[in-house]
Amino acid sequence: MQASDASSDEATEIQSLPRTADAAAPFAAGTRFGAYVLRRLLGEGGMGCVYLAEQVRPVRREVALKLIREQIASPLARAYFEVERQALAQMQHPAIAQVFDAGSSEDGHLYLAMEVVEGVAITRFCRSERLDLDQRLALFARVCRGVQHAHQKSILHRDLKPANVLVRRVDGEPMPKIIDFGIAIGGDAVGDRAGTAVYMSPEQASQEQRPLDTRSDVYSLGVMLYEVLTDSDAAELTSAAHRSERAPHRTLLAALDSGAGDADAPAVAEAALRQATRRLPAELRAVLRKTLAHDRNDRYDSAAALADDVERFRERRPLQAMRRTGWYLLRTFAARHRLGFAAGTLAALALLVGSALAFDGLLRARRAAAVAQVEAAKATQVAGFVREMLAGIDPDRARSMDRSLMRLVLDSAAERAARELAAQPAVRAEIERTIAGSYASLGELDLAGRHYEAAIDSSRAAGLPVAQIARLVMRNAENVDNQGKAQEALQRGEEALALVAALPPDDRDRLYVESHLAGLECDAGKLEASRERYLRVLALQREQFGEDDEDTLESVGGLAITASTMARFDEARPLYETLVAQRRARYGQEHSKTLSAINGLAVLELEQKHFAEAEKLLAPQLPIAERVFGADHPTTLRFVSNLGGAIRQQGRNEEARPYYERAFELSLKLSGPTSPSNVIAESNLANLLRDAGELDAALTHARAASQNATVAFGDNPMGAIFRKELATVLIRTQHYAQAERELAQAWSAFSTSKEYGPLHPRTQEVVETGIELYEAWHKPDQLALWQARRAPSGSAAAGPG
Repeated sequence: MQASDASSDEATEIQSLPRTADAAAPFAAGTRFGAYVLRRLLGEGGMGCVYLAEQVRPVRREVALKLIREQIASPLARAYFEVERQALAQMQHPAIAQVFDAGSSEDGHLYLAMEVVEGVAITRFCRSERLDLDQRLALFARVCRGVQHAHQKSILHRDLKPANVLVRRVDGEPMPKIIDFGIAIGGDAVGDRAGTAVYMSPEQASQEQRPLDTRSDVYSLGVMLYEVLTDSDAAELTSAAHRSERAPHRTLLAALDSGAGDADAPAVAEAALRQATRRLPAELRAVLRKTLAHDRNDRYDSAAALADDVERFRERRPLQAMRRTGWYLLRTFAARHRLGFAAGTLAALALLVGSALAFDGLLRARRAAAVAQVEAAKATQVAGFVREMLAGIDPDRARSMDRSLMRLVLDSAAERAARELAAQPAVRAEIERTIAGSYASLGELDLAGRHYEAAIDSSRAAGLPVAQIARLVMRNAENVDNQGKAQEALQRGEEALALVAALPPDDRDRLYVESHLAGLECDAGKLEASRERYLRVLALQREQFGEDDEDTLESVGGLAITASTMARFDEARPLYETLVAQRRARYGQEHSKTLSAINGLAVLELEQKHFAEAEKLLAPQLPIAERVFGADHPTTLRFVSNLGGAIRQQGRNEEARPYYERAFELSLKLSGPTSPSNVIAESNLANLLRDAGELDAALTHARAASQNATVAFGDNPMGAIFRKELATVLIRTQHYAQAERELAQAWSAFSTSKEYGPLHPRTQEVVETGIELYEAWHKPDQLALWQARRAPSGSAAAGPG
């Protein structure tokens, strides 16, 4: 809560409740409420009074204590309060004032004890600090992220306005705090028209009892965004609405239309409102129209989606709020890569001028001088050009851009970098790294590897910091890992760690390298080592950088994968759920990191045999992956393969067949027969053919997968899975002796591995197949031996240690 700068006209309003003199009387300084002693009144509103108070136990600190009015402390209000206090206590976000405690005093007063927030209203801060447009948008995006966090906890604010978003500088950066969730109720709220009139959504201001959802807060954010962008305030909007005899939201929309050139606007809105709107870029007017739409179905569906469009504007990317015409996409692309386009334009002009000069011998000397000047600056121009252009060669940003065009740009940039930047290794290192990452994002892993190696060599030649080189070595190691060479990747990852071993244990670069090394350890089958490293690194990252830091979140995702592989499902599930929520809030639904997190959660469902739940997660994501990455991308392959598995495991064999066939063909095309992805895809296809009764074809594919697994997985026990799968086909074809040999090796690999052990679910799948074999083969002694290997009920899912 705000510790200063409060006034009664900024307090929360509840329009359905009358105020009485007795209810409004404040308590005297020194009054005690449980562990709290009141110091002075900060503000007052329809829900009650807010005091600066001192908490005296169990710790001493200043708090903002909100006392709920007795007149609304009815049984229903108390029930709402109990729901609210539980939800509010769950919110942990840098942009939200922390709720420390909630309860009732001995005489029945309900209270909330909250963080004391120093700062001024966001609109006043923007004016007094003279923030430019980009700074205002960055600040507002942080507010949206905080609101999104509350929505994920099923909390609506219902009174978002500048006075409830306080801003101060932290380490020089403007940091917002959202306060006054005092009228917040869960996401299905209906009833009291709580809030401040001009910021209320049409459905919230309506006299009808209409259910509210997160889009009501999105509308309030839209009004706030209008004020932040135009330096207007609610008083101007209220005055304009009164004069035009329109609702506030109609007045704002009319002003936005007038900003676009509506000739009738002067009769609708005040001149100041209209002039402020006209100064906004067309894209931001479109954002405001979408946010302030009368029909909430036409608004952004979340605060995160609004924040994403704000960030898109800042990065000169296409907005959701704009019609994606060819001209608009070209214009935004040109704005993003203005240096590259400028260089291209200059090159075209130079070519035309050069052609003219070729016919004019009198100007040859001047032309030679100009060429000499161009050559002197060429390396710098090329570096700038490549950096700007390649920033967009990424499916997360380029989206529907033609992949062949992206590859053409990359190939050209790679050729020029090698030829023209040899004498500038530091510049070349940066460009080679960018090129490598771009190739990797397109699934061109071999090409990516070549350019990572070039970036590493150039970095060493330039004498760049060891931490920078270590990050490049680790990226290259992960690129090798993505090609199915887990042991080679692990060796390269250990080389990266050796480079940063002398750095402090909590150094960000060292933690980055260690976190990614843990992922390589997991893929190489060193699960215990991977988990121990992740736990150590994650503890330091959380302490040093916070829960929302990108490096922290990457470690959360990596630990979730390792825990799931170790059958520590209870450990993996909350990690995945946290990661999915964070990725959606930060990047939206169609980003590669969001898709990866959702795929990981789906794999967990598959591991726990929750096949229907996995299908629900995967089915909506496959068309998104195809749209963002293309049909022939490794990310798309993962969704195709996993969705097919979820469908088949529910007994819908023929429905799954197209997914299995597509996954096998695509993995073979992308990475060859001995890659892990292709071994998995071919083994899955064999299982489908087995269940369809096509045993000859099933046996051919199962044998190939088992043989190639030796190359793909090396000494990783995971390779034993494919021996077990081959055995299931051999049993159906009555090749019992061959099945026995395969199962014996699979049992030995899993049961003797400290990473798995006899009780691991993977090992128990081998046991069940062994029982199936000896029942079909009619060998009771061997059957009894394998039945004795069954895990006690409930223990197979626990995993090792």
